[in-house]
Amino acid sequence: MTKLSPTLPKKVYLGLSSTAPQVDGTGVSEPLASAGYQRVELTNLGEPVNGVVSNDGEIQFDESSASWGTITHFVLFDSPTDGNLLMFNQLSQSRSVETATIVMVKTGSLKLTLANPTVTP
Repeated sequence: MTKLSPTLPKKVYLGLSSTAPQVDGTGVSEPLASAGYQRVELTNLGEPVNGVVSNDGEIQFDESSASWGTITHFVLFDSPTDGNLLMFNQLSQSRSVETATIVMVKTGSLKLTLANPTVTP
């Protein structure tokens, strides 16, 4: 029997969600593209330190052209649209994104670590 090894995607995209994602990839509610939203390619992740990967530079989304609602979670995908949900987590503080707002993640604020997922029944 051949054992398959998953490969890491060549590119990873950060997105935002106003609802709690599920382990199976459902439950993600991203803002609309017509409101100026698009996922951001992560190009500035540092080397793992004690199992945690952080962003080495600021991450900035495009300016909103309409309200994005209240953002509660971040999501990581392997594609700029659609794709596979790789990871998600709740934000330390929810944020209401109004028209003409630029969402930024400060250097070192995005902290990624692997953990066994829990399935919500």
